[in-house]
Amino acid sequence: MTLLLNPDNVSALAPEVFRRVWRSTLDEPGFALLRFSRGVSKELRCAMVELVGAFPVEFVPERLGRFDLQVSSKFHRDGAPLASLLVLGYESTTVRNRFWLADVSAAAVGAGLSLKDYLAANNPMFLAGEAKLGPFITELELPRGEAYLVVINNSLLPFDPVVGNPLGVLHKAVIEQPDPAARRVINSIGFTPAGEAATGLPREELERFLSRDDLD
Repeated sequence: MTLLLNPDNVSALAPEVFRRVWRSTLDEPGFALLRFSRGVSKELRCAMVELVGAFPVEFVPERLGRFDLQVSSKFHRDGAPLASLLVLGYESTTVRNRFWLADVSAAAVGAGLSLKDYLAANNPMFLAGEAKLGPFITELELPRGEAYLVVINNSLLPFDPVVGNPLGVLHKAVIEQPDPAARRVINSIGFTPAGEAATGLPREELERFLSRDDLD
């Protein structure tokens, strides 16, 4: 289900997005798709930060990126702390793409393996590994001609009902027809739960990310 996000309802939607994404059981999908009703880039980035700032768990940013990307990817997890949240803000574009999530945590539990052991045995970068994920793959119905956010549990931790680890998913995108005359701008923020070992990036780096016009 797609949620509709605008600058006026970010805090109101935060509990629902958090519940879907920051899961410790397999009852939730581990991701959320949000349409953004305003196409202004800086408002989109501010909404990304405000959304996570309204979650019931405190997160700090550990990676920031803003880039024009028209290259397809395979199923992967972004490099990040073991407990991590990935927020992708896609600006409106004419470049068509498709986007999938793979519930690798559920696949590992079903195989009776730890997540790391499952990935070592079934590398999703190869066709055989991706085929194993088939029953656990969801394709998103992406909005066309407007901005949107994808919020992803990017964690790499095993299922543990006692500890309650956050359970991650993998993601991939395919650009069916790149257009060198167009831009496909993605704003990316990696978050991790705040703690003694995770204090986040300096405030000035975040402020620059929110206000910049240039790309990486």
